[in-house]
Amino acid sequence: MAVPGFAIVAWRQVLASAMMLGVMGILVTGYGIFAVPLAHEFKPSRMLLMLAITVMSIVTAIISPLLGSLIDRVPLKRLMFVGMLSAIAALIMLSFTTSIYQVLAVYGLLVAPVNVLMGPIAVTVLLSRWFVDRRGRAIGMAMAGMGVVSICLPPLIQLLLDNYHWRVAMRLLAVALGLFSALAVAMVVEDPSRRGLHPDGGIHPSEKARLERNAVPISVKAILTDPTFWMLGAIFGLCVAGMKGLLTNLMPLAIDMGVKPSSAALLMSIFSAAGLASKLIFATIADRVSPRLLLAVTIAGFVAGLLCLTRAESGFWAIAAGVSLVAIFAGLSSPLQSMLVPRIFGQRVIGRVSGLLSLVMLALALYSPPAFGLIYDRTGSYDMMFIILAAIAGATILFVPYIRMHPKDVEPPTKPDEAQQIPAHDRQRRAAGDERDCPA
Repeated sequence: MAVPGFAIVAWRQVLASAMMLGVMGILVTGYGIFAVPLAHEFKPSRMLLMLAITVMSIVTAIISPLLGSLIDRVPLKRLMFVGMLSAIAALIMLSFTTSIYQVLAVYGLLVAPVNVLMGPIAVTVLLSRWFVDRRGRAIGMAMAGMGVVSICLPPLIQLLLDNYHWRVAMRLLAVALGLFSALAVAMVVEDPSRRGLHPDGGIHPSEKARLERNAVPISVKAILTDPTFWMLGAIFGLCVAGMKGLLTNLMPLAIDMGVKPSSAALLMSIFSAAGLASKLIFATIADRVSPRLLLAVTIAGFVAGLLCLTRAESGFWAIAAGVSLVAIFAGLSSPLQSMLVPRIFGQRVIGRVSGLLSLVMLALALYSPPAFGLIYDRTGSYDMMFIILAAIAGATILFVPYIRMHPKDVEPPTKPDEAQQIPAHDRQRRAAGDERDCPA
């Protein structure tokens, strides 16, 4: 049972996380709305117009390891504040751009840092400090909240664009998102210890919480030579690659199969709704089932969705079924990654590990959309790509039994009374916290 006062403060961190993720999501997914006035103003090619998201993704992946390591060491609230300022500056600078190349620079230099400082890496660090046994629920609810914010804010953006010149609308949006994100950052309490509390509201920190908190920080070299890191990178990277490839080719796929453009657009909505549902499902079940089982189910469901899409010639509903399965099960990979990283590597290197994983996943994600196109050009169908991706992803299920579920070189107690067998001086050291510096 949680101590009095814990629930209010702790779940406020979930709300703050959802709000910050929403701001990040608006800058990324909202680009589809921004692109309309930008295209009218600068008249770039469609490829150049959409290059902003590619530039942002590449820069985000490059800076993620560096900023992730910084998140592990620097006060988190201070970095979130910097992320908020970067988001405001991005919108204001967009309103003053005079060429599409300046738009690319804004997304590369200002929006990319927001993806890290107000994105999943920062949120994972925050929520992992407040929750251990209920971490899955907290992360799932935060990411579901991001989906709700991302659904509610686009109509506001369009309303501004309908009533004001796009440059003025951008500045008004900067004010609105600035106030919204400032409220989120103001609610952040970096660590429960600052309120005299422990994770999950316990009277004392649990043994699992102590193991995570006191795990010795490991270097980049140690992370990159850890097989578990690469197994997770393969599983989550393939899920992201599958989603990216499917999203960029979904409309052409559906239209080629005789689906009307209006119905094909509906498939995008189905994908978004299923993705939101996946976060709610995760919040409900993540703390109740084995992480290995959850990983295996995620892979199996993702593979089933890809194989279902090989039957796209059957029409709209076959495609919708495949899209839903991919969105639900690949959508589980994001909160699952956030739940597993602190459990496997310890709380003190969450940012570093997550940043390096982002780099691995980017390599697969950037390769996926052109690979889909190449297979189509060679065969006249996407089926072979779905089969290849399903086969590779299915093979990763063999990794699941070998993925470590605790910090390296630490064996968690297997019996309730085993914690008592730890020497007294060691229990005192763990309770106080191991403050050794991270190796270079």
